[in-house]
Amino acid sequence: MNILHIAESAKGGVGTYLAEILPWQAERFGSDHVRALVPVQHATHITGIDRRQLVTWRRADRSMTGVLGFAAAIRAEVERFRPTIVHAHSSFAGAVVRLLYGWKRAPFGIVYCPHGWAFDRRSPTIKKRVLERIERSLAPLADRIVLISEHERQEALRIGIAPERLTLVLNGIADCPPARPAKWEDDRVRVLFVGRLDEQKGLDTLLDAIEPINDRVAVRVIGRAVAGPAAQPRRRQNQVEYLGWRSLAEVSTEIAAADVVAVPSRWEGFGLVALEAMRGNCAVVASAVGGLREIVVEGETGHLIPPNQPERLMKALAAHDRPTWRAMGAAGRLRYETLFTAQRMNIELAALYAELDSAPAERREEPAPAAYA
Repeated sequence: MNILHIAESAKGGVGTYLAEILPWQAERFGSDHVRALVPVQHATHITGIDRRQLVTWRRADRSMTGVLGFAAAIRAEVERFRPTIVHAHSSFAGAVVRLLYGWKRAPFGIVYCPHGWAFDRRSPTIKKRVLERIERSLAPLADRIVLISEHERQEALRIGIAPERLTLVLNGIADCPPARPAKWEDDRVRVLFVGRLDEQKGLDTLLDAIEPINDRVAVRVIGRAVAGPAAQPRRRQNQVEYLGWRSLAEVSTEIAAADVVAVPSRWEGFGLVALEAMRGNCAVVASAVGGLREIVVEGETGHLIPPNQPERLMKALAAHDRPTWRAMGAAGRLRYETLFTAQRMNIELAALYAELDSAPAERREEPAPAAYA
């Protein structure tokens, strides 16, 4: 079996996902039988893999020229590698792969993982409706759509994608040895934020929340500022320390030193930071959005709060002392071990590939949607 992964962007969650599945699949199927086509600009975002598994092209913008260049790179690698399974990651790669091959009986199975629906992000209603229609129209052109959370699956059903097209494979991350805690000498509750400093991730909500309780919490922020209202400069708070970007290993040491990880996102397809916290025995306070509602158990491994409500976030962060947060972190570690390991995720993906490989004649029996016929 030859497996070709295709990603038009390998930053963030997609890069982390590929880093979790490529080494396992190389060991399972053989390193010569697993490839990933990714932008050369993003190749370094996929860590811990055999670099020979990566095939790159120079990503341009999403103009017509850029789309054609991406399509040409896909065609060239499909012709060279002759895959059994093509696994497209995120909506842009998913659309291009399905439009290139989904309308005909390709000699390989097509798997598409949206990694968070584009229509589930904050955007104008008309844009959401257009994106929903596109996803609904393209859905029959994939043999299977892999959803990384139950929330994502429910959204697919809501917009009218047939349930038999969908396979739920909860996201997972590999375990790692306990990290040595970073130096953090503070008697207050230690709160860690990890993520982009943009509207989606909600750092501004966290900063507003901690203002009235600066005598009770200390905050460290790992991430990089981007343009936009959520990242506008504000008066530096004496309990907030900005660390900039950190490596995955460094993030693990900060999680080990923290009492609670705050994930105040406005929207999320899944929320890998919450899993990383639970893996590291750390409690989580997160927005009740997207897949985060499936990761955090209210009152057991942390707390779920409505997004955009600093007062509710403040009350949650001020609710417990450090020993109580640590007990919640231990419960989170047990939940990670039970539900969210990379081993479980990889076994389920391999079973899906085997299922598609065993029944090639049954692929795409229904006609393509009229808009693309």
